[in-house]
Amino acid sequence: MKKRYFSIFLIVVLLLSVLSACSGKSTAGGEAELKKKSPEGEVSGEITVASWNLAADSLKEEAENFMKKYPKAKVNIEYVTSDYKSITPPLTSGKGAPDVMQIQQRDFANFLEVFEGQFVDLTARLDGRESEFAEVALNLVKDKDGKIMGLPWDIGPVGIYYRKDFFEKAGVDPSTLTTWDKFIEAGKKIQSANDNVSMLALGMSSKDIAEVYRMLMNQLGAQYYDKDGNIQFATEENVQAIEMFKKIVDAGLVVDAPTWDDRIRAFANNKIASAIYPVWYAGTIKTQAENQKGKWGLMPMPAFTEGGPNQSHSGGSTLAISTQSKNKELAWKFIEYTLMTNEGQDVQMKYGLFPSWQPYYETEKFKEMDEYFGVALSEFFGELSTDIPTIDYGSKFMDVNNAIVGALGDVMDGKEIEEALKAAEEKAARDTGLKISK
Repeated sequence: MKKRYFSIFLIVVLLLSVLSACSGKSTAGGEAELKKKSPEGEVSGEITVASWNLAADSLKEEAENFMKKYPKAKVNIEYVTSDYKSITPPLTSGKGAPDVMQIQQRDFANFLEVFEGQFVDLTARLDGRESEFAEVALNLVKDKDGKIMGLPWDIGPVGIYYRKDFFEKAGVDPSTLTTWDKFIEAGKKIQSANDNVSMLALGMSSKDIAEVYRMLMNQLGAQYYDKDGNIQFATEENVQAIEMFKKIVDAGLVVDAPTWDDRIRAFANNKIASAIYPVWYAGTIKTQAENQKGKWGLMPMPAFTEGGPNQSHSGGSTLAISTQSKNKELAWKFIEYTLMTNEGQDVQMKYGLFPSWQPYYETEKFKEMDEYFGVALSEFFGELSTDIPTIDYGSKFMDVNNAIVGALGDVMDGKEIEEALKAAEEKAARDTGLKISK
């Protein structure tokens, strides 16, 4: 397999961050402005919200509903890429940032550190309502002083989406796939019984190679750091996660689909039998393969050993307000409406975005049957989110992930796993300035 070309995005960010002195670190006028509550009739002005893919689609519908409710307000949805290339330059220069932006929860601590002072403190605005959010999501939007710097959007308990017809043709009962070894053996049968079908489509030749690895390591409770915050990749759990990932690849169950769009085309064109993804991927499948309604089922992640842990979390985003915004009150009103009202969360569920705002869990809409999959998504994924191991991404995660991506590429090319992880520790230490665990 060819060596991977990896993103130099983080290097650019770190170089640009030297300029952050001119980015306006003071939040004066940010937090203070949000403490003033405007009467409902006075919600007016214009804001831009930056988001991507299906999440942006959901916000576009939210914006249409919001503007009907507040006719004097205008909310523009700017479609951007998930690599932040259009967001980081204005954050660095202090000019031109969107009023509201989507940032993945795992990346948010890094943004708070690199772009200090560029996000509005929402602690006072929440005024104790932060307890309404799932803890796993809330912890990832706090800064080092415990201030809440963004509103938690969704959480991502992981399951396996599978094509019922492909499984049935191979005589495979998904309920029997309780371990990864059984999943691998079943995958071989499914591919043999269905022409031109692969079990999985993964980004093997891009930085997305780490997606499934992250789910496997989280399933085992693995970490990137030791208890003192030092880099620690070469642990038993991390080695075990990579071993299983390589075992799946070596079994011939994976077709390379480098980009997000490549992976969508794979299932839309009936080329894959399963997908390992969180709850929010349900919305992607439903909207991109409407003609496959009734063909997709859901099953829990297999365990490494019979009866072992099988829960994991992946994805999940934050909506944060820029201190550059000239209408922070409108920005707050919009994200509050989107993420902290039943009306707003009805739209989010429509797009398969599992809410981190817990009061919505008691609504009838949350509990209703999903006609596309034939199950209540909330109940299915709710059962897969009861014992998800916590994970610390840290403020240097993008550097850490780049090192892991390199290690995975090396392992797929034949390098010994522990050796690759040790080399990745060295790279991450150089890039982050953190120490390596003894």
